[in-house]
Amino acid sequence: MSSELPEEFRYLVLFAVLSGRSFTKSELGIKMTNPEIRRHNSKERLLAENPKGRSLHLSATPEGIRWTEKNLKIDPGNKTNKVLKVLAMALARTDAYLTANRISLEEFLKPGGTKPSSDPVDAVRQAYLAISGGAYDARVLLKDLRKRLTLSRDEQDDALLALMQSTQADLYSEDDPMSRDEEDDRAALTLADRRRHIIQLHREQRA
Repeated sequence: MSSELPEEFRYLVLFAVLSGRSFTKSELGIKMTNPEIRRHNSKERLLAENPKGRSLHLSATPEGIRWTEKNLKIDPGNKTNKVLKVLAMALARTDAYLTANRISLEEFLKPGGTKPSSDPVDAVRQAYLAISGGAYDARVLLKDLRKRLTLSRDEQDDALLALMQSTQADLYSEDDPMSRDEEDDRAALTLADRRRHIIQLHREQRA
């Protein structure tokens, strides 16, 4: 994020974008004064200001949303504010999801969310990233993946096979009977007489 903006102001912008509502700095325990907020906000107008009596109510602007999208890839390690550190980590995970699905943060934040893809492979990818929190190379259970898909079982299976054959995903068996149940077995994809219960999606094709 822009180094010239104080951490507390960045926290205000992040909260405004993610909460999608109007709020006051006192709700968040921010010590920055209203004149300081106005001064830092005067150039790019990342926050909408609505004075009510002695309170300054803040909310996100389109500029604030676009600014946040450009600054999703940030290092949370040097943040002194613990809440801001958590927000930074959440935004980093969100960035992976937005990149994979080629959608903007503004579209992602719209009421109703994003529309499911009509392409089965893309639909599987979207469902996977929704479960994994935007992370690749996580192991996701097929029973959880299938619950998020509106595709037919054949379409799901074909998409899973296409991802595996293109080396974009690996499918694994859960060999420990104590770690799976009947729902796992019903959701499994059978390959070479072995049930595959888990998918691991990669960001790029494997060599």
